[in-house]
Formats: sequence, structure tokens, C-alpha cells
Amino acid sequence: MSRDESPLRYMPWFIRDAIVWPFRVFVVTSVVIDLLVWRFATNTHMRGPGPDGALLDMPHGLQVAIWSSGLTIAILMTVGGIVGTDLERGYYRSLFSKPMSPAWYYLQRFLVGAAVILLTPLVLGVGLALALRSNMGLTWHLIGQIGLSYLLVGSATFLVSRFSSKGWLFVFLASVLESVLSHVTMVPGVPAWLKVLHQALPPFELTQPALPVPSGGALWHVVAYGAVMLALALTLLRTRPLGNGITS
Repeated sequence: MSRDESPLRYMPWFIRDAIVWPFRVFVVTSVVIDLLVWRFATNTHMRGPGPDGALLDMPHGLQVAIWSSGLTIAILMTVGGIVGTDLERGYYRSLFSKPMSPAWYYLQRFLVGAAVILLTPLVLGVGLALALRSNMGLTWHLIGQIGLSYLLVGSATFLVSRFSSKGWLFVFLASVLESVLSHVTMVPGVPAWLKVLHQALPPFELTQPALPVPSGGALWHVVAYGAVMLALALTLLRTRPLGNGITS
């Protein structure tokens, strides 16, 4: 009997697992939100396109508000268990008993997670379009910010999870700290070490859905920071396998 040696042989299982968790949760949440919006819009007679020149694009406003509130959590839910769960439960002992590069194995799961995050706004948008008889509320700027946020938050979680099964928690706390410092450092007279700390942290604040996609140096900062963290995580997975004593 022939054995499947394709480098993509686990991909069907990755997709199945991503559908079970977390995509199914995101779909259910999107449907609930869409139903609530539909009920509210019906009761207040707000369905249908607004008047010409209207300043308020309700579907887009809802998309931005929802993702501003939940994007980081959604990414942590998606990426937090990719390495962390295998580390905590010891799955890696059987997963890599067959010839498969751990770096390639987990990179595929990371990319499937990116697809889940980028598909969810479409699912939400279809429901909003039906509920409001309008558009899906999506723009390339919003999709771009969601993608950049996945690169940054997802790569940070991916990297820290290599050392701890609770890596998602450390990244969440770092994102909160970076958000606080982004405001504190604008106050005159703030200590220099706080500015240094803020500059050292990943620039999570630049990828907020309510903001335009960064450009120039800011964009390079986000992309480079995320890419370096992802590359470092893959390098560690390749050179220092799970269970070698540097994980907890």
C-alpha cells in the first residue's frame, strides 16, 4: 500500500480542524450579530440604502466597530492553539514521529488560520447586506488592516507559543500595554524609558481596523516586525524541536 508523502498531506485535516474551531464559532457569532442587526433595522425602518450623499455607511460602520472590538481576540483564538495546544498536550511526540518538518507543518496551519480570519468578514458582510438591504460594508482598507493585524498579532502569538502554551495571554497583555503606551508617550515629559519600551513592542496600534492602512515607513515597520517574528518562530521550530526543554 502506497504511503502519501506529499508535503500537503495534512492540509485536509488542517482545514477540517479550522472549520470546527474557530471558523464555526465565528460563523455562528456572525449570524447572531446579523440577526440582531436585522431585527433592529426592521423595527426602526432603517433597511435599504440611505439617501444620496448620506454620510453614514451603516454596514461599513458596523464592520469597523465589530472588528475594532474583536479582531485581536479572534486572532488569539485562531493562532493560540496552533503550537500551544500541541505543546501542552504532547501531541508533537506522535505528529513528528513520521518525516515532516515541524516548521512546514505549523506554517500550513498558520496560513489556514489567515484564511479563516480573512473569510470571516465576508461571512459577516453577506449577513449585513441581507439584513440592511445594502452593501457588505467591506473596503480594501479594512481587509488590509485585518490582514496586517493577523501578520503582527498572529506572528507574535505563533512565536511566544513556542515557549509557552499560554503564549496567547502574553501577547494579549503586550497588546494592551502597547495601546496604553501609545497614548501615554504623547504626554509631555514622559520618561524616556517608556518611549523606548513603546518602540520595542510590536506596533499593534498601527493595525487597528478603524485606522487607514499605514504607508511608507509605518507599513514597513508592521510588515518587517511581523515577518521577522514569523521567521524566528519557524526557525526555532526547525532547529529546536518541541519538547527539548525550552518550553513550558
